[in-house]
Amino acid sequence: MFGTTLPLGRIAGIRIRAHWSVVIVLAMLAWVLGSSVLPASVPGYSSLAYGLASLLFAVCFLGGLLAHELTHSFIARRFGLEVDGITLWALGGVAQLKGEPPSPKADLLVAAGGPAMSALIGGACLGASYLFDDGSTPLLLIAGLAWLGVTNLFLAGFNLLPGTPLDGGRVLRSAVWRATGNRAKAVAVAARCGQVLGVLLIAAGIAELVFWRQTTGLWLAVIGLFLISSARSELNAERARGRLVTILVRTVMDSRPTLAPGWWPIDAFLQQLGPNPRRRVFCVMSEQNQLIGLTSLAELNGLAGTGGGGLRIADVCRDAPRQVGPDEPLLQALSGISLRPGLDLLAVLDDDRLIGVVDADDLVRS
Repeated sequence: MFGTTLPLGRIAGIRIRAHWSVVIVLAMLAWVLGSSVLPASVPGYSSLAYGLASLLFAVCFLGGLLAHELTHSFIARRFGLEVDGITLWALGGVAQLKGEPPSPKADLLVAAGGPAMSALIGGACLGASYLFDDGSTPLLLIAGLAWLGVTNLFLAGFNLLPGTPLDGGRVLRSAVWRATGNRAKAVAVAARCGQVLGVLLIAAGIAELVFWRQTTGLWLAVIGLFLISSARSELNAERARGRLVTILVRTVMDSRPTLAPGWWPIDAFLQQLGPNPRRRVFCVMSEQNQLIGLTSLAELNGLAGTGGGGLRIADVCRDAPRQVGPDEPLLQALSGISLRPGLDLLAVLDDDRLIGVVDADDLVRS
């Protein structure tokens, strides 16, 4: 899903990253707050005051998104799930968990934790705006707190809509899973609801754009498309999971993977790949033909586009991927991890020799 991201540090050992689209969202939020919301709520301040306040509250909103995802992550850890990291992007944030919750109860608590945190933040901000409205606190601060409160409460409510990939879809999944004992059926129900919800949002966005001439309709339509795409991906992933029980790694691996020479410059490798490469994820190899890392087409294009085309691939690649044997059951090989399309893969080794790879596209084809 994500290409080039900016590392922001770690919180409790969890890597925090920001996709470049966060900058656009931050700028849009600050512009809307500074040009319309705050001036309409509390007129009479200078442009500089509105500008600084709007930037502050926009950053605080992103902080609320991070708190939302951290709550998911901390609860997931309580149930034994590893957290690969959190990425903030244009449509919110994503806690990247390795594996799936082991029970309906775990599924419910992990899903509900994020909206609960957003609701808590929203309630606290609204409460503070009323508490400090005593004539001594700047009205600009009170208006900003009220906006943060309403926005976080809306975020909590929207996330609880019953459809994958929203948190409400996970809540629905846990309920169906508990009622039927069938996780695959629960995933299918939540994914179908997510697709229906996506269609409704697209229809609402088009109506808002056509009949009310509101450009926010475009945003609704984009969110709807994202819901449909994500729900379809999760449905396909669950179908693939059901077929993995009896499949060995060698039956789905690509025995002719595209390898990235670690000593090559990024530009040279991209030029060799051409405009339509057959693979999007690559094992990075040393000059001694040893596996040393992993990279993707999206990451390399992102670096090349920002002036990093002369860097060696070995200097920018991620750690080496999980290594499995060719006769290992595929479901076991995938235990505890999630292969993100276009970003991750399994390296298949036989006697320490790379003989193939398995990525998300291979799983779908299988």
